[in-house]
Amino acid sequence: MKVTFKRKSNAITGSKNSIWEKFEQANLRLQYKCAQWLERKTAHFSRLNWIVVLFTFIVFTGGCSIYLIVNSFSNNKSRNITIAPITKPTNHIPLKEKPPQLNAIISKIEFEKITSFRKYMDSLGRSPTGKKTHDSIVLNRPGLLDSLTIIENYYYSHLKN
Repeated sequence: MKVTFKRKSNAITGSKNSIWEKFEQANLRLQYKCAQWLERKTAHFSRLNWIVVLFTFIVFTGGCSIYLIVNSFSNNKSRNITIAPITKPTNHIPLKEKPPQLNAIISKIEFEKITSFRKYMDSLGRSPTGKKTHDSIVLNRPGLLDSLTIIENYYYSHLKN
């Protein structure tokens, strides 16, 4: 009895890799077929024929480039890109109601509540018995302490004004 061990691969990345590998293989097969077809069609070309093909290509692409350059410098202003100001459409339908206006002024009583909560959280973090409560609050409310700092800084910045 033969025992073989296979590595378990991630099904998602394995399928993506196999899809890309199949795409690459198909692309290479198409390139190979096109190259073979072109070789068959041009196998009988002599050196003179290749020079004529090259000269024709250069004349054609050069002529197109010269035409585009001359046409761009001509005085024909009708096809130039015009700059227009952005306007709001008249048939605008509001999708949402206006957001409620926030009270930007923090009263002294609210600020005192915030600072007392901050002191409470600090005292919880310092005591060994309150550390568990502090950690659970911070875990369940991520960003709470950052928000308190932002509010305090906002209050102090408007207190100066």
